[in-house]
Amino acid sequence: MKPLNPQNLLIASLLGLSTLFAGSYPLVKAQSEPKLGCQATVNKVLQEIRSKGVRRTWFKLYKGKANENNTGNPTNRTDELEIILSAWDFTKKPTFDSRSQSIIDNIMGSKSLLKSWADRIVANCSNTAIVGFGNDQSDWGEDYYIQSDGTTKLNKCVPAGTHGLLPWGVSPCL
Repeated sequence: MKPLNPQNLLIASLLGLSTLFAGSYPLVKAQSEPKLGCQATVNKVLQEIRSKGVRRTWFKLYKGKANENNTGNPTNRTDELEIILSAWDFTKKPTFDSRSQSIIDNIMGSKSLLKSWADRIVANCSNTAIVGFGNDQSDWGEDYYIQSDGTTKLNKCVPAGTHGLLPWGVSPCL
């Protein structure tokens, strides 16, 4: 056997130590992003909307309203959360930002983006059944209804003025 040179001695020592301590420390597993609470999730979605250039955005929570016009909710959730996107600024005198409105139009037209936000909200807001997105000062809205698998689905429209309770996921549209 050849004598060990300093480099080989160091490598052998490190291998020995790593073998000795291998069972002493638990392996660190990669973890996904920690689950956010409801308010933190909504705030993060609002922040993402603002970061795209929307002038103002806010939310309204309607507690216990999700089942008022629909029947067949596959969950026991009862709340409806609406996120409003606005190109208007009313802080001094009403001003309209056309660039912001163009961004809102693009966001509202992206069903996949809206669905991803709605899915994140229902995943972290345990009583939210419907997530709506509305264009301020207009009648343009998109509602996403929770499904039995915990994801959301865009509503189906029926003519405004349709009477009676509607099936889950169906709402009157203009």
